[in-house]
Amino acid sequence: MSNPYTLVFGQPPVENIERTAQAERIVSEFCQERPSNYINLITGIRGCGKTVFITEIAERLRRRKEWIVVNLNPKRDLLVSLAAKLESDAALRRIFKEAEINLQAFGIGIGIKGGYPVSDIEEALTRMLQSIKKHGKRVLITIDEASNTKEMRIFASSYQIFLRERLPVFLLMTGLFKNIDRLRNADGMTFLERAPRTRLSSLDLTVISVRYKETLGIGEDKAIHLAHMTKGYPFAFQTIGYFTWENPDDPEKAAAEAKEYLIEFAYNKIWSELSGKDREVVRAIAQVPSGEIFQIRKALDYTSNQFNPYRDRLIKSGIITGEESGLVEFTLPFFDAFALKK
Repeated sequence: MSNPYTLVFGQPPVENIERTAQAERIVSEFCQERPSNYINLITGIRGCGKTVFITEIAERLRRRKEWIVVNLNPKRDLLVSLAAKLESDAALRRIFKEAEINLQAFGIGIGIKGGYPVSDIEEALTRMLQSIKKHGKRVLITIDEASNTKEMRIFASSYQIFLRERLPVFLLMTGLFKNIDRLRNADGMTFLERAPRTRLSSLDLTVISVRYKETLGIGEDKAIHLAHMTKGYPFAFQTIGYFTWENPDDPEKAAAEAKEYLIEFAYNKIWSELSGKDREVVRAIAQVPSGEIFQIRKALDYTSNQFNPYRDRLIKSGIITGEESGLVEFTLPFFDAFALKK
C-alpha cells in the first residue's frame, strides 16, 4: 500500500478528515427552494484545507442533476472564463443555441443562425443565466485564493448585478483573511461585507488520533501523542502522518522531517506575509510559554489598546487562538520555536 498522506497543497488526500457539518450547512443553504444565501467566503491560514473544503462542496453539488459547477482561475478574465466554461457544457450549449445566444464576439463557440453576436460580456452572461434558470438549473462558481485584484473587482461587481436580477448563480471563494478583507472593503463591494464567512478552524484531535491508529497501525498512546503534535492543523496532520508512515521505526526522524517540511513549505510563507509589527508580537507570544496576555504585553511594553488589534488580527488570520480569557496560544505546531529563530 502506498503512503495515504500527501504533501501537496490543494490536492484531496487519500487520508482526509472531512468537515462534514460545515460543508453540509453550506450545501443545505444553497439548495433551498428560496436560498437566503448565495455566497460563502472561506477563510483560514495556509494549509488549513480551504481548497480541499470547497472541492468537497463542489463535488457534492456536482452529483445533483440541477447543478452546474464552474471552477474559475482568479488570474484570468473571470467573466469571459465563466461564459466559455458554461458554453463548453454540451447540455447547456443546446440551451444557448435555442436562445440564439451568440458568443463569437468573445471567440467562444460557433456562429448561431439568426443570433447576432452579443458584444457585452455582462449582457451575454445575463442571457445565459436566464436561459439556465428557465431550465431549472443552478450554477455554482468556485474561486480559490481570491484577492483584491482588478479582475476580482470587475467580476464581483457583475456578480452583484446577477444577484439583483435573481439569477441562480452561487459563489464560493477561498482566501487568506487579509486578502478577503481587502476585497470586501474595496469600493463597490458592500454586498460582500454582508456575505456569510466560514473560517476553517482546527481539526478534532480525537478524530486525528483514531485515523493515525487505523492507518499507521500504531497503539492508542502513540496515536494520541501524534495527534497532539499536529495541534489540529490539517497540513501538519498530513505531514506528520506522511513522515511517520515513511519512518515507522524512527519517530524522532519522522518528527524532525515533518517539522522541517512545515517550516519550508508553510511557515516561511506565512511569516513573509506578516507585517513587521505582527512579527514583533508573534515573537513576544513565543517568548511567553504560558500564553498570558499580561506577560506578553509586558514584554512588548504595550497597553491593552495597543495589543488588542494585533491579537484580533492574528486570531482572524488563524495563527493564534484566544479561546481562554487572558490567554493566547499558537494554532500551528512548532511555530513558537520557529518564530524565536526568525
